[in-house]
Amino acid sequence: MRKTAALLFVLVLLLSITSVVGASEERLAFISSEGANNVTVINLNTEKVIKTLPTGAVSHAMATTPGGRIYVNNRGSKDITIIQADGWTVAETIALPATSFQLAMSPDGKTLAVAYKDALKLSLIDTASNTITRTIDLGKVTGEFKAPMVKHPYWSPDGKFVYAPDLVNGTIVKVNVSQGSIEKVITLPGGSHYLHPSPDGKVLYSVNEKTKNGTSLTLIDAGTDTITNDIPFPLAEGEKGLGHHGAFSPDSRYFFFCNEGGYHIAVLDTAKREWVKTIKTGKGPGHPSLSRDGKYFFIVHHNDGVISVVDIAKQENIKDIRIGTGTKQAHASYFTPDGKFFYAVASDDKVLAKIDVGKMEVVSTITVPARAMFFGIKEGKEFPSTE
Repeated sequence: MRKTAALLFVLVLLLSITSVVGASEERLAFISSEGANNVTVINLNTEKVIKTLPTGAVSHAMATTPGGRIYVNNRGSKDITIIQADGWTVAETIALPATSFQLAMSPDGKTLAVAYKDALKLSLIDTASNTITRTIDLGKVTGEFKAPMVKHPYWSPDGKFVYAPDLVNGTIVKVNVSQGSIEKVITLPGGSHYLHPSPDGKVLYSVNEKTKNGTSLTLIDAGTDTITNDIPFPLAEGEKGLGHHGAFSPDSRYFFFCNEGGYHIAVLDTAKREWVKTIKTGKGPGHPSLSRDGKYFFIVHHNDGVISVVDIAKQENIKDIRIGTGTKQAHASYFTPDGKFFYAVASDDKVLAKIDVGKMEVVSTITVPARAMFFGIKEGKEFPSTE
C-alpha cells in the first residue's frame, strides 16, 4: 500500500509539473495588417486574440531582436513601429527619410537595415538607441520609377556587409557597414528580389524578378562578388517571369526556385548548375517552407488560395491544401517545433489557417484583420524565422 501510494504521489506530481510547464509555454502570433494598420497578437494555444496594437500606415514586414523587440515596417508612412513583445505594447516610433519597403536584422541583432520603397537608399539603425546611424545613397534615379526601388537586404554572415538589391538600375549594391560606403556594385540581367546564400556560404543565389526573357537565377561567388552563372528560368506556355524566393533541399543538392509569375517551381541541380525538373503548383508560388522532418516544402502562393505540398525526394506536388477561396496569402508561414502543424494566412479570406501536417488538411482557422500579409511567431523568449 505504501509503495502504491508513493507511486501515485509521484505520478500526480509529474502530471502537475507537466501541466505547469505546458501552460507556461507561450506561443504567440504577431500579425501585421496592411488594411487595419495594426498588429494583432494571437495566442495560438487558445486561438484567441490577446491584444491589437496600432502601427503606422500599411504595416507589413517584421524584424526582431534577441531582447524581444519587433520592428514593423510601415509601407504607407515614413516610420517604423517598435513593439515590445513581452508586454504587448508599442514601445517607440522611428521617423525615416522615406517609406520603407523591407527590413533585415544583422546577425548579432545590433543593427537594422532598412530598404526603401520610394528612395534609392539604405538606412542602418542602431537597435540599442533606435537611432539612424547612416543612410547610404545606393545609386542614381533617372526619370520616374514607380515600383519599389530596393528589395530585401541581405547581411553577410560576419555582419560586415549588407547587399541591397537596387531595382532601379538592376544591380546589387554591397555596402560596407562600418564605413557606410559602397564596396561593390554587381550588375545583373534583371532586378534581384532575394539573395539566398548556399549552405556552405560560398555562393549567393540571386532570385531575379524580371529579365528580358522572363526571369533567371544568378549565381554570385561570395568571395569575389563576381557572377559565375546566369540561368534562365524554364517558363511554361502562358507564364510570365517574376522570380520571388527559393530554398535549398536539406542535402544541398537542389535549389527550388519560385516563379510568382506562373504556376511552376523549377528545381536546380546545384552541382551541375542546370534545371532538372519543373513542378506544377498553385498560381503565383512565392515562398517554400521546409517541414521540420525535411521531407516537404509547403509552398505559399500569392495568386491562389492553396498551399502546395512538394515531396522533396520525389520532386513532385503531392497535394494542394485549400486554405481560402481568395487569391492572396501572407508572405510568412510557420511550422510548430514538433512539426505537427503548419500556419499560413489566407489574406483575402481574413483567416490564419492551421494545417495538420500528417493529415495535410486544415483543422482550424482564426479570424485576422484585412490584408494581413505578414506575421511573426514568439515561442517563449524566441522568435523563430517565419520567412
